[in-house]
Amino acid sequence: MRKLKNIKQKFEKEGFVIIKNFFSKSEIKHFENVLFAVYSKNLKTKVNKKNIHKIVSEKEMKGYFGLLYKCYNNYKNTMPFKKAAKKLSLFSKKICEKRFKYLNSGMAIGIKNSKRTAYNWHQEAAYYKNIRNTLHYQFPIIAPTSKRNGTMSVLSASHKLGPIKKVKNIKFSKESINTFLPKNIKKIQKKFKEKFIVMKLKDVCLFDENIIHKTNKNIINQIRFVPIIRLQPS
Repeated sequence: MRKLKNIKQKFEKEGFVIIKNFFSKSEIKHFENVLFAVYSKNLKTKVNKKNIHKIVSEKEMKGYFGLLYKCYNNYKNTMPFKKAAKKLSLFSKKICEKRFKYLNSGMAIGIKNSKRTAYNWHQEAAYYKNIRNTLHYQFPIIAPTSKRNGTMSVLSASHKLGPIKKVKNIKFSKESINTFLPKNIKKIQKKFKEKFIVMKLKDVCLFDENIIHKTNKNIINQIRFVPIIRLQPS
């Protein structure tokens, strides 16, 4: 009970919190095995823990963006996500004392030196204007998150600013993600401390819809695979 109270207090104060050992080893393994199966089927080659980084990086470099998106899109709707969403919904009820249901899922894919799949500073609230009080979870599979592989960073306590309306939509190309960058981001950066979300396997990070966060540059050959699950009040 004390642990839940501490998690809630940190989440409310800083807008994010890392929960250690939330998932079991078998749950993470399930995410990984299904990932390999989905990518093997769509890329028509045997994908495993040893070669996935090289295979996906080569496809990215050669511009097979549509094929990589197909892998991503098929993967984010698989059984491991559904099971994790149910577990996270029950946990969210304990933390926030109200019910939550599944909103959607995704995955951060941090490829070395890639800007196509990297977000600049933004709030999740900017993407869900008609839904409020959403909760966002992310967690690593295959390898832990670190500064070197471009883990997400947040401006701690920036969620207290609430939804920021004046934003600039940034998109590098048709196949790239889009970022709703706050127009006054430089001023905001001076006010709030940047903290990096460093997680081991089995850890999960819960973050507020209004906390300002971004993707960082991956400088190593190992891709960062981070499933994301988003919940909304039921």
